[in-house]
Amino acid sequence: MLAGLPPKYVDVASALVTRGAINVMGVVVDVLGARKTNGTSFCLTFTIKDSNLNNGHTWDGLKIRYFKENESLLPPVSEGDVVLLRELWVKVINGQPMGVAAQTINVPWAIFRPDRDPTAHVAAITGPVPFEPTYAEKSFASSLLEISPVTFRAAPASKPDFTQTAAAAAASGSTSTSQRRFTLIKDVEDRQFVDLIGEILKIHSSDSEKATLYFTDYTENEKMFYYASDNDDNLDQGREGDEYNYIGRQKKKWKGPSGRMIIQITLWEPHASFVQGNFEVNEIIRLKNVRIKGSRVEGGSLEGVIHTNRDKPHGVNAFRVDMKNDPRVQELLSRKTEYWEAHPNPQKRGADEEVGSKKRANTKKQRMKPPPKKEEGQTALTLSIKDQVSTDVKTRTDPGTRPISLHDIINNPSHNNKSPDGIEYRLPFQNLTYLSTVRIVDYYPHCVEDFAVLQENRSLAYDRNRDPVEAQTCVRWEWRFCLLAEDISPPAPGQPKPRTRLFVSNQDGEHLFRANATNLRENPIKLAEIRSQLLALWGNLEEIKTKSLEEGKPSPDLSSLSSVPVNCCIKEYGIACSHRRGSTDIITNSQGCTDGDCFGWERRFGLFKTTIH
Repeated sequence: MLAGLPPKYVDVASALVTRGAINVMGVVVDVLGARKTNGTSFCLTFTIKDSNLNNGHTWDGLKIRYFKENESLLPPVSEGDVVLLRELWVKVINGQPMGVAAQTINVPWAIFRPDRDPTAHVAAITGPVPFEPTYAEKSFASSLLEISPVTFRAAPASKPDFTQTAAAAAASGSTSTSQRRFTLIKDVEDRQFVDLIGEILKIHSSDSEKATLYFTDYTENEKMFYYASDNDDNLDQGREGDEYNYIGRQKKKWKGPSGRMIIQITLWEPHASFVQGNFEVNEIIRLKNVRIKGSRVEGGSLEGVIHTNRDKPHGVNAFRVDMKNDPRVQELLSRKTEYWEAHPNPQKRGADEEVGSKKRANTKKQRMKPPPKKEEGQTALTLSIKDQVSTDVKTRTDPGTRPISLHDIINNPSHNNKSPDGIEYRLPFQNLTYLSTVRIVDYYPHCVEDFAVLQENRSLAYDRNRDPVEAQTCVRWEWRFCLLAEDISPPAPGQPKPRTRLFVSNQDGEHLFRANATNLRENPIKLAEIRSQLLALWGNLEEIKTKSLEEGKPSPDLSSLSSVPVNCCIKEYGIACSHRRGSTDIITNSQGCTDGDCFGWERRFGLFKTTIH
């Protein structure tokens, strides 16, 4: 699998051996123009690849057929584009695997092309319903664009030949816009806009609007500031958080590489907070559209800056890299290895040895400690399961809150009680909250369009004598749906995994989607956004359920479910039992329900403090 793939995506090689719904991205290497089928639809056929793009053939890619009732809804792909496809169905046709987007199902697509303007972001065209690709999707698309052998061009009226275009590019030595702008530190000049790939040595923040990044790709430029090693006391070492080199000496010894191979880059918001929140020191990062300029100090060195994009004030120019497949990253790592082999750092090695000693000592202490005592009736979640938990679904809990299994929530022993005269009984519910890790395996209503419902609240208007004069109706939409959650812990031998319904009310739905409810049947853009968010919650569950309903099956076949476990906050509460829901005296009826052992209350669980990011 390609490094850097967005969550829940597969590479093309995996897509070729998968049967069912997938999310996939790749470079378009072959396009057959749209044609009218014998039925009522239009069909577009194209092939995508994400490796071996220069081998001159397309049979090792994934062929895709996209059907739509209107030609304008087909993805307008050209060779060299990067295309994203969500929930694409892969099946075998005439003995060959093929991705099929049926006319009746909306398969979201996005097309990425490098922009002519070197200061602009990678452009994205989306459909059939517009949506905003995620940061991970845009980052991976950008990395694919940089290895695409086809030069940038505006969308052509006719299909160009892929191999001829690639050959012409190779012969002329031209590359894509993005490739032309990629630069090593050794080659940067004043008044340039460049893309850089390098290692973060330090991030310094002195105010709330910007941060300073110390960055190297282990190439040297005579116009850069000189950083001396620990053994070099003869040279000026200003710049410890000093943007203009006013301070004469560093407060601390410089632990990074010495020489003129480090560029200081000022990051303005939102780039500053994004890098500080998503990257750490010693990570490799890709920066786009870095403006190179000379220092304000006379005779000063070159610096970089990434300003806020006025057209896209929330867009960021920092991206993760493909550590495995990007040759520029591999070359950087080779240069780094060569440098530190030639310039061993005793202080760094001593620090590493000290850290290693502490780790060994801590490991020994852990071995001597008795295993943690498990509380009665509670099953600990295993580490292997935790490692698979989705990072796209987050909870708002107090630090140190320990998750427990769904089995233990359902069978909470604290519900068992004994009266003063020795009679044992079980409380019908308690107002409690839990943190758990579950897998979503079903939902209701069957259509996502019905997750939002119309609420009408009627009230009376009164005159000054407090006599009712007219009725007023307040209409608004609310979230109201239910998820079926399954325990991820191994069940008892011969027993199925425990399941329970998690009801989602209006405010909890707003927290989940970070959006107010609306009429989803008349708002296709919002519906597409909600569906996109739900992919992080349940994977391809909607496709599986839709197929089972069409085939008349009572429950979906989850053997091909692509979802991963998610953390969620669960609240326990009670509602009036079905036996007395029509009663007008629910609260004051001290005798409760007369139906068997029912206490007059039904136990329920709800989802809350859980958000899809």
